[in-house]
Amino acid sequence: MSSILSPTQALSPATEANYANALPQYGFGPQVTFDGLVAGNPFLFRVYTPHGHPPQYESSDPYFVGAKYNDAFSSAAFRSRCAEPSTSQAADACTYTDVIQHLDWTTRSTSPYISTSFSFAWAIWEAIRRYHTNMKHDVEIAVIDARAVADRATTAVEQLMKASPKQRHKDHWKWYRFALEAQDVLVWGHIPGSAVVSSIPLLQILGKLPSYFLYHDISDAKDSPFFKLGWDYARKKPSYRQFCQAITDRFMQMPVDRRLRDTTAGSVRLALAFLRPYFHEHISDNFTTATQNMFDLSYVIAQWPGQWWAREHPEIRELVRCIVHMIGEEMREAKRMQALADATKMQDIVGNLEQLAHAYEARSRPRKLLADIHLSPLPSPSPTLPPSPAMSDYKRHLRLASIDILTDDMVESKASQTELVPEPAPDVVREPLASPKPQRPVSRVKSSGTFDAFARTTSCFLTGLLVGSFVALCVLAPDRRAIARHLT
Repeated sequence: MSSILSPTQALSPATEANYANALPQYGFGPQVTFDGLVAGNPFLFRVYTPHGHPPQYESSDPYFVGAKYNDAFSSAAFRSRCAEPSTSQAADACTYTDVIQHLDWTTRSTSPYISTSFSFAWAIWEAIRRYHTNMKHDVEIAVIDARAVADRATTAVEQLMKASPKQRHKDHWKWYRFALEAQDVLVWGHIPGSAVVSSIPLLQILGKLPSYFLYHDISDAKDSPFFKLGWDYARKKPSYRQFCQAITDRFMQMPVDRRLRDTTAGSVRLALAFLRPYFHEHISDNFTTATQNMFDLSYVIAQWPGQWWAREHPEIRELVRCIVHMIGEEMREAKRMQALADATKMQDIVGNLEQLAHAYEARSRPRKLLADIHLSPLPSPSPTLPPSPAMSDYKRHLRLASIDILTDDMVESKASQTELVPEPAPDVVREPLASPKPQRPVSRVKSSGTFDAFARTTSCFLTGLLVGSFVALCVLAPDRRAIARHLT
């Protein structure tokens, strides 16, 4: 490959600076100050057991708080406390007494500092140790942006080295060895949520370790991912120095092609496991920054198993960069395609909803019209029309018929009354109705026939009643013979 550099090719000044700032597996090199190391080691790692955050948690609120303070402290509270050093002066105000107070387990509860580490490998080793020895197994490793806390961070070794022989505590060298192997970094006060890049459970990281961390002869074990680990994590007194030596020996026994694979693809895979939430969130809107942060962590991991071997193979740096860039492009394209698919799906859903709405509207339109008819106000009554001449004639003839029936010659009167009934007019008479229903025209021909039948029936009834009364009078009266002679 034309892009691969030969071991004898000179390195650029930037690459030399990165190699100079790179930390070894164990302890520090010539540089022990935080400001001198943060350029080549942009991430801090913290092993902890999560306690959760309130629902109203914001990124500016403290994510980690010093043991001296309680969890209710906010960022503003840290900035406003006059009794404590300001954040910009925290590193300079740190004293040997403060570091001893923090490193001593009996007095750590009053320490204003938070422990972190420059070493991802120490964080993995410490998390596995806590997982094995403690009852709580929800152990996580938080990845912190070291540049976001640079104004209040310092290395514990730097502060311990400032003490004179007379000032040293009796356990000084024990704590110095711990701070050296852990590459311990102390952060004053709090670490805001905006500085925490991600927080990953331990079990999600174990499956992404490069092969030099694992035993290859039991790689198919299914019981637990801990069975694959390439060191004795269950020993009573685990040693981080022995862990580093065992991993280096395993790495150097591997063939060159496998070393190259683990320091390139394997390093990117582990870095992606650490930064997966951050990388997925920012790869679309901030591609350059996301890929650069991924490359920085990947290259730190690539140098860890054998820094001198990585120095002899400068092509590893470019290979790691190319792999990160390709993964970023593929992930960005996948997110874009997923966004298009989601948009298309949402359009289909909206279209189906519109069709359902139109169908429902078409079905409910007749019901709405009927409801409007039933709920409309009652129609105003039509003005009363004067009685038509025909109706007046009907009433007048009925009165005459009733009077004539009471006279002696009722038969002739009845016949004359029926002959005097006029023919009904052909026009239509509209009568006012009491009900709110629409008025219907009534034919005069039908109405006049009804009244004629009524008149005849009434006349017959009254005639029969009077004739029967007269006959009964003639039969029962004592002078019926005189009456009969008078009638004849």
